[in-house]
Amino acid sequence: MTDETWRPLGVDTDERVAEYDALHDGVPAWMESAYWAWVRVSLTVFETYRDGSGRVPMLRVLPAERMCQRLRIPLPNLRTPSVDLSTGKKQLSTAMSVLQQHAAPLQIADYLLAHGEATEPEALEGLLDRSKSAWTVGTRSGRPGLVRRVPEGVQTAADAVMQRPGQAGVRLARAWEELYGLDPNPSEAYRLAILAVEDAAVPEVSPANARATLGTVLAQMESQGDWSLPMDREHDNAPSRDVVVAMARMLWHGQHDRHGGQPSAPGNVSEAEARVAVSLAVALVDWFSAGLVSRSTT
Repeated sequence: MTDETWRPLGVDTDERVAEYDALHDGVPAWMESAYWAWVRVSLTVFETYRDGSGRVPMLRVLPAERMCQRLRIPLPNLRTPSVDLSTGKKQLSTAMSVLQQHAAPLQIADYLLAHGEATEPEALEGLLDRSKSAWTVGTRSGRPGLVRRVPEGVQTAADAVMQRPGQAGVRLARAWEELYGLDPNPSEAYRLAILAVEDAAVPEVSPANARATLGTVLAQMESQGDWSLPMDREHDNAPSRDVVVAMARMLWHGQHDRHGGQPSAPGNVSEAEARVAVSLAVALVDWFSAGLVSRSTT
């Protein structure tokens, strides 16, 4: 067996490979039938006939109701004392018809995952992967859920930093969830990214200042002028002391929605800005937490 990625016959130029490998939001047509089949399985329970003669598929009514209440989906009353094939078929058919009208269909899978109602999370993950979905099964707010897919190497590097003990890793993980979750909150992701860097940098740069912020850290590093990374070879135009300060300054200055009452401000930070901020924070938290940012001893 080869480890080379399989692609359909004819997908053999850079352009066609890029087009085929592109990720897709929502539920694309080629994923639709399998996706709704997965949802149906998760909402199905096999009830036993009253005489014990067999089992019949029925709707898991209470979990379906709770989900629809949370997602604001108008589900009709499908409660019934009957256990028979016809009733179960009608229940499931009605429920699925209603769910398929929901404007954000992936919210349904996200809810089922988060509330322990998903029958086969691995099957959903495989479906998302094969369908080139922009989403995958991950963790958000401490629960299973859908998260935006990022390059594997980026995810691995970020996970290594977020899993370190300490508040910086916790806040960075929350920032990641706010950015890459199904309902992203760029402003909150940016805010948490700054807090994560403060958690890592303040003990190294301003340990005696209980009220220090990233701005305080920046001012102190610039004033002292001898904080750097352990690079034996540096370029005159980009010494590591300038690079670290520039990265921290870009993160700090870029949060233009930190304060209100500024009519000329550009408004809330965008998802792209938050993505830059969180990526900067991953590197800065890594460096400060590992003691790689230090003052020169010469």
